Amino acid sequence: MEHELHNETKLIAIIGLLVSALLVVSILFGMTYFSDLKHADDKLDVKDCYIKTP
Repeated sequence: MEHELHNETKLIAIIGLLVSALLVVSILFGMTYFSDLKHADDKLDVKDCYIKTP
């Protein structure tokens, strides 16, 4: 009986870790996606990408 309880606890812990990892990845994806939508209309100034020589 004690051995089965240990396996159930381990299974619940693994499921909890997987769910929390999925939640974190989803939040990071959402933040990146909405940030990209917010800055989609910004004009890219290509001249700022080059090294300026004196």
